[in-house]
Amino acid sequence: MKLIFLIIMLTTMLFSSEKQINEKQIIVGSFLQEKYALNSLVSLNNHILNDEKLSKLINKNSIEVELKTMGQYHAISLSPFKSYVQLLRTLKALEKYYNDAYVLDNGQKMQMEQVVAQTVAEEKKLSVEVKVDKPEKIEAKKVEVKKVEPVEVKIHKQVKEVKHEQEKDYSFEIVLALLVLLMIGYIVFKTARRKKNIVKVDEEIV
Repeated sequence: MKLIFLIIMLTTMLFSSEKQINEKQIIVGSFLQEKYALNSLVSLNNHILNDEKLSKLINKNSIEVELKTMGQYHAISLSPFKSYVQLLRTLKALEKYYNDAYVLDNGQKMQMEQVVAQTVAEEKKLSVEVKVDKPEKIEAKKVEVKKVEPVEVKIHKQVKEVKHEQEKDYSFEIVLALLVLLMIGYIVFKTARRKKNIVKVDEEIV
């Protein structure tokens, strides 16, 4: 597994050797002859594979290890770094293997004091942003939870009550209408029968 990982990394590094230097990066070594640079590259990859802390930093921050051509030199570079905090942590983890490693920012070499100062400023900015954002997010969540549940319960109760009342009213009215119709029919029938009887009596008398 380690061998496959090493081969993949070496292939990626060799194809990206001509990449322009326009980002924050750590240089762990530079060599006039390419074969020495390749040996150093293999050595660095072994350190990464065997050092748990260094391996986590590389993988978590998606840092690439590359062989880059810088003028007449072949340099071993780690990049890109999205922040100075990431950069300084990685540089500290590399110190026990490369005590002469240095930082390039847009092609300019930085002293360790400059890197530390940039890291401190960045951490202060992040802590201020976190303090401002947190209370607003918590309040917004509380308001959303309070508004949802009671409304649904009330709507269901009202719909059920209205349905029951409407069913009772219609059935009572239908029964009343039928009774009225029967009564009218009975009266009409009786009246017609009486008229026939009167006509018969009149005819007999005549």
